[in-house]
Amino acid sequence: MLSFIAKNKNDIIYLSLLLISISIGPYYRGIKSVPTKKWAGTVFGILLIIVVSGYSAIHPILSATLGIFAIKLTSIRYCHIVTFFLMFGYLFFFRLADKFGLPLSSGQTNLIEMIIVLRVVGVAFEMNGSWLAMKKDKKNDSKDVKEKDSKEIKDRDDDFVELINPNMIDLFHYSFNYVGLLTGPYYRYRTFDDYFQLPFSKYADCFGATINTLRTVPVYISLYLAFSNIWPLEYVLTEGHNNRHFVYRMLYPWALFAAFRQRIYSGMTLAESVCTSAGLGAYPVQGRNRTGHGPTVGYLKLKKMSETEAENTLYDFNTVESMDVWGCETVVTLRDSMKVWNKAVQYWVAVVVYKRFPIKPLKVHAALFVSVIWHGFHAGYFFCIYFCPFYLMAEDIYYKLYYKDATGTKKKIMGFIMWFLRSHSESYQAAAFLLLSFDRIWIYYSSVYHYWYGVWLAFLIIGIVLQQLHKLKKPKNVDDVKNK
Repeated sequence: MLSFIAKNKNDIIYLSLLLISISIGPYYRGIKSVPTKKWAGTVFGILLIIVVSGYSAIHPILSATLGIFAIKLTSIRYCHIVTFFLMFGYLFFFRLADKFGLPLSSGQTNLIEMIIVLRVVGVAFEMNGSWLAMKKDKKNDSKDVKEKDSKEIKDRDDDFVELINPNMIDLFHYSFNYVGLLTGPYYRYRTFDDYFQLPFSKYADCFGATINTLRTVPVYISLYLAFSNIWPLEYVLTEGHNNRHFVYRMLYPWALFAAFRQRIYSGMTLAESVCTSAGLGAYPVQGRNRTGHGPTVGYLKLKKMSETEAENTLYDFNTVESMDVWGCETVVTLRDSMKVWNKAVQYWVAVVVYKRFPIKPLKVHAALFVSVIWHGFHAGYFFCIYFCPFYLMAEDIYYKLYYKDATGTKKKIMGFIMWFLRSHSESYQAAAFLLLSFDRIWIYYSSVYHYWYGVWLAFLIIGIVLQQLHKLKKPKNVDDVKNK
């Protein structure tokens, strides 16, 4: 037992801090004074950083402070660009601190720094995006456009329906508030501001949502401990592993990825529970709330909701949902799996990088590259994340040819095959993500002869041939129908 505690000391401390954050949620939610509530959340957030990081706490605190000054001292036209490069530049420095004669920080501090980067860069893009949207509205200031815009807002909101321009103190509070600081999830500044200005957290069933979220955590933790002990990661680097049957070596990453998923599920679920316990992210269900974004329909109308209406409406916490666990386990395609995995970060990458990157053909590559460097500089992140498009190219072909329009038994069989291939591909990539360094990855991939890259290439070539044959047959069938 003592050896287990010593080995997992940092994880146990981190887990304890998450549980403490959950337990204080009801008390934090009950603070009446908005300024007091903001400062209480910020002070506790900074204390968490210090407890987790010790002397290394200077990194997240300093980087966020520099980012805030960059936002406020730069024109709103360019603040997002300046802040992006400043924050990622500091992230590089933070991870290469040993090259500058400074000690490297713990993995837990790295997680906090990653969240700080998302918040500070995210709010800069929010400010710039809202400014551009308001500027565009002024240019289109005509009666016809106004009627059209009001109808669009009623049916579905744009990304920005009002100007977002917080002062320096509010940026400080947003950056360091304890809710979501340890493991996420990412949420917009708008969501943070609504938490203090709107009455939704007062009437949402925060306790019920927290219990409902937490009930699966013991299962995830138990499965993680079981999988990681029965199938340890380091075993793939041993001679004993290399002497096992090829099928065993080929399927070993399934166990590694299963253990990794349980670890992520437990951490993300606890992080969501910190939000639900505090009431942050509660919105009326009629807003059709989306992870990271919040309400997508009728946001301005929701803001005008009276106390009586707020008291009698239904709420959800979709805005702070990070993981769709059932979806992660059951979706058929890798494309769908990417959408339900770490949804809040996926949202950030989409709105900050993919939508805003100016060169359309390179949008996907820019999004993947930023995702990789946000995770770290290890080769394993590149192998895992940057190889996804190559599998997706083949997967999309087979999905359209054999699964999309299939029905009945054929759809079930094709669905199982695609699910198996998707799961196997993720497991193969996850091995690289976990092994991190190139030499360790090369040892494992060599033990299975790098076979999956060959399978990918074969799938893609065969898929392209089948796609071309399908296209050749299609016009002929159309002509036959016309002649008949």
